[in-house]
Amino acid sequence: MRMNSLETTKLGVNSKIKKSVLWRWFFTSSVSSNYEKMQALAYCYAVLPFLKVTYKNKPEALQKAVLNHLQFFNTNPWVAPYILGINIAMEENSDENTEEAVTSIKTGLMGPVAGLGDSLFVVIPWTIFGAIAANMAIDGSPVGIILWIAVSVALKMISIPLFRIGYTSGTKLITTIEKSLKLLTESTSILGLMVVGALIPSVVKTNVVLDFKQGDFSMRGQEILDQIMPGLLPALLVGLVYWSLKKNVKPIYLILGVMVLSIVLATLGILK
Repeated sequence: MRMNSLETTKLGVNSKIKKSVLWRWFFTSSVSSNYEKMQALAYCYAVLPFLKVTYKNKPEALQKAVLNHLQFFNTNPWVAPYILGINIAMEENSDENTEEAVTSIKTGLMGPVAGLGDSLFVVIPWTIFGAIAANMAIDGSPVGIILWIAVSVALKMISIPLFRIGYTSGTKLITTIEKSLKLLTESTSILGLMVVGALIPSVVKTNVVLDFKQGDFSMRGQEILDQIMPGLLPALLVGLVYWSLKKNVKPIYLILGVMVLSIVLATLGILK
C-alpha cells in the first residue's frame, strides 16, 4: 500500500543506503557547484543509491526521478541533509504525486534552511571561534588551529542528526521551532558582534610613534590617542572597512589599500 504522507508508516530505507546518501552529500555538496543549477548535481548524486533501490526494475520511473533531482538546488550544505531526509521519507512512500511534492519541498525549504544554516552554523560560530583561533595563532599558540578544526568538524557532524530529524519528523520541524530559531539567531548574532568587537584592539594593532612637542614637553601620539580612547585607531579602521564593504567596495581593494597605507605611514615614521 502506497502513502504520500510523511506521518504514515514508512517502508524503511536500508540503514546502509541512508548512510550512503549522507556521506555522498558530505563529500560532494560543494565540489560540483555551478552557476546554472548550483548544488543540484551533488544532490542528485547523493540520493542516487536510494533512487536505484526505490525504483528498482522501473527504469522509466528512475530516469524521471533523477531528472527531478537535477533541478536547481542551493542551500546551506551543512543543513541540507534535513531536506535530504524529508525527500527520502516522501519518495519511499511514493505515488503519482510524489514528484511534484518533492520538488515543492526542496524549493520551499532551501531558502529558509539556507538562512538559518548560514546564520547559526556558519557566520556566527566561524566569526566567534575564527576570531578567537586567529588571535591565538597570532600569539603563536597551536591551540588556535586545533580549535578551528575541532569547531569545523563539530559543525559538520550536525548534519547527521539533522538528516535523521528530516527523515522521521518531516516538514513539521521548521514550522514548530521557527520562532525559537529566530530568537536564537538574533541572540547569537548579538553575542558574536560583542566578541568580535572586543577582539578588535588585540587583532588590529596600530602604534603611532610620531612625537608631539611643545617647548620642553614631549608626548608620543599613541599616548594621546590612548587617553582619548584605547584602541581608537583600530576601531576607526574596522569601522571604515565595514562602511566600505556596505558601499560594495571589493574586499581585495580594501586589503590592498590597507597594505599600501600601512607601508606608506611606516615609511614616513608615523606608524610602527
